Amino acid sequence: MKSQESTNTLRNAAGGTIQIRLTKIPSLNQFYSSKHWTFRKRLKDELNAEIVAQLDQYDKVTYEGLEVRLRCNYRMDLDNCIMAVKFVVDAFNKWGGLEDDSPKYFQKIRMEVDKSLEKTSCIIELREIFV
Repeated sequence: MKSQESTNTLRNAAGGTIQIRLTKIPSLNQFYSSKHWTFRKRLKDELNAEIVAQLDQYDKVTYEGLEVRLRCNYRMDLDNCIMAVKFVVDAFNKWGGLEDDSPKYFQKIRMEVDKSLEKTSCIIELREIFV
């Protein structure tokens, strides 16, 4: 159980936005062309732990619906950045932030290149929507 002091330092995510920052992630092409499924699982588990650690900085919430906005400054094609969204939404779902990630709850993705970000980084914003 969290102490009162640590609870006060958590960010309130109810009705707001949760922001996750990631550095270099594999492209969709790299991820699925990797040598063996165990490599993909290990990578997914490592990224999941990193994302959940960031989610744990927020009060626990369960969103009624989810909208995701990805801003990135990767050298890869924008469509290959979808793996960042996949990893974050899966971790958010596992964390308890969504009932599940079916179209009933996860209805909108917006992806854009943002050259103002540090190279090889991205910001994924999770925003509650009401379905």
